[in-house]
Amino acid sequence: MGAMLPTAVLLVLAVSVGARDNSTCGGPCGLRFGPGSQGGMRVVGGQTVPRRGWPWMVSLQIFTYNSQRYHACGGSLLNAHWVLTAAHCFDSKNKVYDWRLVFGAKEIAYGNNKPVKAPVQERYVEKIVIHEKYNPLTEGNDIALLKITPPVSCGRFIGLGCLPSFKAGPPKGPQVCWVAGWGYIKENGEYGGAPRGTLGDGVAASLDLCLDRAVCLSRLPDLSAAQH
Repeated sequence: MGAMLPTAVLLVLAVSVGARDNSTCGGPCGLRFGPGSQGGMRVVGGQTVPRRGWPWMVSLQIFTYNSQRYHACGGSLLNAHWVLTAAHCFDSKNKVYDWRLVFGAKEIAYGNNKPVKAPVQERYVEKIVIHEKYNPLTEGNDIALLKITPPVSCGRFIGLGCLPSFKAGPPKGPQVCWVAGWGYIKENGEYGGAPRGTLGDGVAASLDLCLDRAVCLSRLPDLSAAQH
C-alpha cells in the first residue's frame, strides 16, 4: 500500500497538487449541477438524485477474477488524482488490483462486467493510503485516500468535492447534513436481472457534534422505545 505519510499532510498535498493541475479538473469544488433534491431521512426510502446532483460521488467497486465489478463503498473526488473514502473498505481487500473506480454514475449494476459508457468513467487505483492511526476494531480514524490512474477528467457529470480548511475546528453549532450513496430506493428493491443500485440522497438529522462522552450519552434516546 506504499509508504504512510501523515494523512493530514497527504490531504493538503493532494488538494494542492489538484489546484495546480487544471488540465483535467480545474474550477471550484462543491458545485452541484442538478436541481436541488429534497430527499427523505434515509437513502432507502429517500429520493433518487437527478443526474449531476452529486458529481463528486465515486463508486468503489471490487474487481473479481472474472472481470465482474461489485459496488462496495462510496468516495468523494478531491481532484483529478485523489479520492477520499473510508479505511474500513480495505479491511479484507487491500490490493490496488482488487478495485476499480467509477465516476459520474447515477445507477450501478452489481456483478457487471461490461465497459462503462460515457459520460461515466472508470479508472484504476494506483495507491491505497490508510490513515496511520486507523483502528479496525473501533473504526477510529476511518479514513483513506486512493490515487487514481490515469487521472479522471471532470466535466458536466463529474466534479470536485470540498474539504474543510486545514485549520477548521469542530462546528460551533448544529449542522444540517446530507447523506448520499448508491442503494435501493425501495425496500428489497431489484430491477430485474442483476441487482441495481441508484444514487439517492436524504437529509440526515441535524448534526450536533458532542465532544463530552457523558453529555453525549445523556442525549441518547431510550433505545427500547425507538422504532426502526
